[in-house]
Amino acid sequence: MIAVENISKDYRTRTGPRRVLDNVNFTLHKGERLGVLGRNGAGKSTLIRLVSGAERPTSGQITRGMSVSWPLAFGGAFQSQLTGVDNVRFISRLYAQDPEHNLAFIEEFAELGQYLREPVMTYSSGMRARLAFAISMIIEFDCFLIDEIASVGDARFHERCNYELFDKRGDRAMMIISHDPGYLRDHCNRFAVLDAGRLTAFDDFETAHDHFLAQMRVREPVRAVAQPFSRRMAAIDSLRRVAHEDEHFMALVRQADAARDRHDWAAAEASYAAALSLHPYERSYWVQLGHVTREQGRMVRAEIAYRTACAFGESVRVLEPFIAAVEQPGKAAPAIPVAAPDGGETRRQPPGYPDLAVLAALAQGRDRLGDDEALALMRRQDGIEDVLAHMLDDPSTTASGAALPGGIAVVPGDAPLRIEWREDLARLAGARQEELDAALARGDELFHALRRSGGLDGWAVPAASRAEASA
Repeated sequence: MIAVENISKDYRTRTGPRRVLDNVNFTLHKGERLGVLGRNGAGKSTLIRLVSGAERPTSGQITRGMSVSWPLAFGGAFQSQLTGVDNVRFISRLYAQDPEHNLAFIEEFAELGQYLREPVMTYSSGMRARLAFAISMIIEFDCFLIDEIASVGDARFHERCNYELFDKRGDRAMMIISHDPGYLRDHCNRFAVLDAGRLTAFDDFETAHDHFLAQMRVREPVRAVAQPFSRRMAAIDSLRRVAHEDEHFMALVRQADAARDRHDWAAAEASYAAALSLHPYERSYWVQLGHVTREQGRMVRAEIAYRTACAFGESVRVLEPFIAAVEQPGKAAPAIPVAAPDGGETRRQPPGYPDLAVLAALAQGRDRLGDDEALALMRRQDGIEDVLAHMLDDPSTTASGAALPGGIAVVPGDAPLRIEWREDLARLAGARQEELDAALARGDELFHALRRSGGLDGWAVPAASRAEASA
């Protein structure tokens, strides 16, 4: 048994001590596999290093009643100036193992080839992790500590790792941390969430994962500065990078992927929609949203999702068969051509669903669009400025501008409202975000605020000019 009792860990910083772990307690028995969820910087790797003995806690006690591995995929025990072969021989002798027998296993398992005879200091981080994992498999431990091994190597290497760990050594204790909740769900029988230095235990994965997502939601999401890109694809590529740095977004995506893999289409749709409500310009997940809504027979929403993905830069050639399947089953190509961006000015590019939602909020003060209306607008193949002009010409639109909604739905259906829609408006209209915010704070009507902050320059939106004239 391993007993962790009241451990805390502080690190010195320029501003004073920073507490990473605070009064953490748990026990781990042989045969138990503890999966720990936590955001980046929550202290997961610190906890696993303390259990391994690589670091000491600031306070508290760890009792190890069984042999414990170093963190798998952790290369800190290597002598970097020695070759991989020399490291294998050295570690083998430390544990009274046959070096040549171990070397033969590692050459086959790690597949490092000639690099095994090169200094470890020349290895990439992935190569070091493969060597570390292979060495971990030649030393038998009662408890294995696994630190993000799922991120090392390709699918074939993962299969070999999983066989060595969970089939051949399934009776051992394990403590596993990973950014992939599905990996923990598949391989653990106990779960905990590490947040704000505290470890909370749960009896089942779903409860633990729900708690983890709830903790992620209370934190400020990762946001991009609303740069007034004149070219659409430059903005979308920038926003995609921001999305991939947002842990909450990636957690929702992984949750959606897991639901999709087990054919739980409704759950997958809900999670993809929730992720896209945070970062609506991540085109690859619009494709996935299209797939899972199509599986449920929601053909209009599926076509909206596919056409949105194309508007944001996904390959029209690849998605055309899917669009045809939902638009007119049995046909090889869609009856209505699919609009794709050409890399030019934002105002002339085809709109995706989030663009339509922003334009409806701008022109008509609406907080969401109906599916049929959105699809009809996308099938028109108008550019963004033409869609705005069409909305402004609607008889229900007043010349002085509609009341601004507090939030808008940027994904079809009942996804949560996205409050920060004005950031998307600033990008779409080419406005300077700070000046737009200042003008709105002064009480300026929205079109005035956009014009004064550099927005809508060159756009064919005559109704906006009428609004200005009537002010």
